Amino acid sequence: MAIFDYYVMVDWSSGGRRRGNRAHAIWIAHGARNASIPNTESPYSRTEAERRVRHIITANLEDDLRVLVCCDFGYGYPIGFSAGLPTASGSGWKVVWRYLHAALQDDIGTTLGGLPTNRNNRFDVAEDINILMSHATGLHGPFWCLPQARTRLHIPQNQPAQPFSTAQGNVLHALRETDRRARSDTPFRLFGTGSVGSQVLTGIPRLHCLRNDPSLVNKSAVWPFETGWATDGSWPGSSIRVVHAEIYPGVRKPLEDTILDRGQVRAMWTWARDLDKNGQLWEQFSIPDGIQDGSNDDLIIRLEEGWILGVR
Repeated sequence: MAIFDYYVMVDWSSGGRRRGNRAHAIWIAHGARNASIPNTESPYSRTEAERRVRHIITANLEDDLRVLVCCDFGYGYPIGFSAGLPTASGSGWKVVWRYLHAALQDDIGTTLGGLPTNRNNRFDVAEDINILMSHATGLHGPFWCLPQARTRLHIPQNQPAQPFSTAQGNVLHALRETDRRARSDTPFRLFGTGSVGSQVLTGIPRLHCLRNDPSLVNKSAVWPFETGWATDGSWPGSSIRVVHAEIYPGVRKPLEDTILDRGQVRAMWTWARDLDKNGQLWEQFSIPDGIQDGSNDDLIIRLEEGWILGVR
């Protein structure tokens, strides 16, 4: 039995200018379970991408359909990160989402009635966090690597010694368990080939908006933070109509395409749709291999770090 009726896969971008319909831009692949191929589109800014995803979700909910929404950036940080943020109370992932939603500014300089600029302050946010979490000795972290070296006093160009010891006394590793299994990059590297840090900083605030949209909040849940692990095909329950889940296209071979990013989201859409049609997608939402239910590792994943869909 299939879980979802519609699938939305998003390849994110943290770029500081408008860019669309080409490589290194935002790409969205979306379509119904009975579609032969997904629709693909490339909004020119994060604001336009958020609006488009919200419209897709809303349109499907009006038809009483369940939607899977996946973005290709981390939905959490390694254990210990949230404890270094101000007002660090509640589940770690919620602390991070609330903080980044309040701190990240996007579309800086957009004029009244003008198109979103896509300019953002992600490096300011990273530097502010480094100031909070670094010792006064000058060993700054956890964020590192800028487009131009030594342009910010508190962001080193090279990775700080690992694991990173925070000013709050926490030991912070570079990778989550799911990152290690997926062989993805650290969420603390902000720039460079394969880096994902800037995508996380600019993406989580948009997810926070979608998850907490007044018209969607009572129908949405984030896996695995709010849904728990699937145990059978009846997951996640009839009241949840929108499931948000993290993806990493690098774990799937992209479909042949003149634009790699578009080929990746097309491949992720096809993978999820095909498994769901065969009644097997729920298994990808089950507890990861080697993790014992109720163990400390399980709690770390479900309360702070999160997990990449399709990584076992």
